[in-house]
Amino acid sequence: ALCSGAGAEFIAKAAAMGADAYVTGDVRYHDAQHAAELGMHVIDAGHFGTEFPVVASLAERLREELRGEGHVEVLADRESKDFFSLA
Repeated sequence: ALCSGAGAEFIAKAAAMGADAYVTGDVRYHDAQHAAELGMHVIDAGHFGTEFPVVASLAERLREELRGEGHVEVLADRESKDFFSLA
């Protein structure tokens, strides 16, 4: 299962739906412990790492959906960087 951003609150729901692994960001210690108790693996891919990759696709989808709704400009962030780094 996958939830972008901070999706630890949905760990139990993912397990109840049969997920054996869950990818999200911002997982706290006790959330990970709860997932382990439920027999589910958790991958904390980071808040930025699970959201930023879909920005361009989401912006294009919004442009398509809002076409013909008057003047609506959809801007996609292409310059943000993750605050956390290994460097």
